[in-house]
Amino acid sequence: MSENDNQVPSALVRVGDRTLAVRSATLVKRGLALATSLLLPRDAFFNYLLSGPPQDKGYLDSAIAECRTAVRLQPNNVEAHSDLAFVLCSKGDLDGAIAEYRTAIRLQPDYALAHSGLGSALRKKGDLDGAIAEYRTAIRLQPDHANTHILLGLALDGKGDREGVIAEYRTAIRIEPDDAWAHYSLGLALKSKGNLDGAMAECRTAIRLQPDFALAHYNLGLALEMKGDRLAALDEIEKARELAPNNSSIAEADKRIRRKAGSG
Repeated sequence: MSENDNQVPSALVRVGDRTLAVRSATLVKRGLALATSLLLPRDAFFNYLLSGPPQDKGYLDSAIAECRTAVRLQPNNVEAHSDLAFVLCSKGDLDGAIAEYRTAIRLQPDYALAHSGLGSALRKKGDLDGAIAEYRTAIRLQPDHANTHILLGLALDGKGDREGVIAEYRTAIRIEPDDAWAHYSLGLALKSKGNLDGAMAECRTAIRLQPDFALAHYNLGLALEMKGDRLAALDEIEKARELAPNNSSIAEADKRIRRKAGSG
């Protein structure tokens, strides 16, 4: 997300017509501000990556219009095409996003952010092999970008490559050790392999880094339930429910564990 904000000055430098550049860069920035306003903080952004575009798409129409104008004004501006692709993907127009990301890559083949974005659009379309290839290209171009390792982990998970998933999440943590989402994601991967102690340790680290991380409390509770510690599990599920009262999965887990605790 922040990479896009940092692109505007570079666009200004490369375009000869400064007036046109200022106009286009301003449009891109305004479009991105509209597109990302509902996707922050970071855990909300990754929830979007996992779950798909938000239901309220009205605000994205203005963002798309702004970014299309930027592309029209600067058809060879790599960032403008990439930013338009991002908001199109946010709207759910995956074919449009893929086309714009590919245009950005044609204009600048070593643009890692466009390869990563294309990977996400392909993953949402179900093309996991294509997504993995794009993520790997992005990592080759920018190896210390933790988010891309997490996204590659998601795609590998879809292919059932659990060892690959864990390796990518560990790499993301090595790059950004205070990344709560990376620890949480590693916890999920470890839990899926039956490593409950490792999963609980990672979820606890995520919670230490971000105490209001509802999904980390929830999955820590599930791991504790699987370990047979129902009271501790219920405590974590209750914290998760306080933080995310409208999450149906958390509510169902709360009811289930309460029933088991009462009958035990």
